[in-house]
Amino acid sequence: MTLLYVQFADDSDEVIISYFGGPQPDNWTNQGTVDSSDPRWSTYFYTQPLFFQQMLPQPTEPEAAA
Repeated sequence: MTLLYVQFADDSDEVIISYFGGPQPDNWTNQGTVDSSDPRWSTYFYTQPLFFQQMLPQPTEPEAAA
């Protein structure tokens, strides 16, 4: 489980539009966190150019329920 700091397109938190390396000042709107296993992160990751994907945290598989 990896916590990622992201920015969403709007307050619905459905679409990720930016990734941050850490928490940002409150002047950036629609900030939030997702886990690297979140499907929204996977969608964002795989829509980025391959050269940029190399700099982003890899999506992971959701952890199985115990």
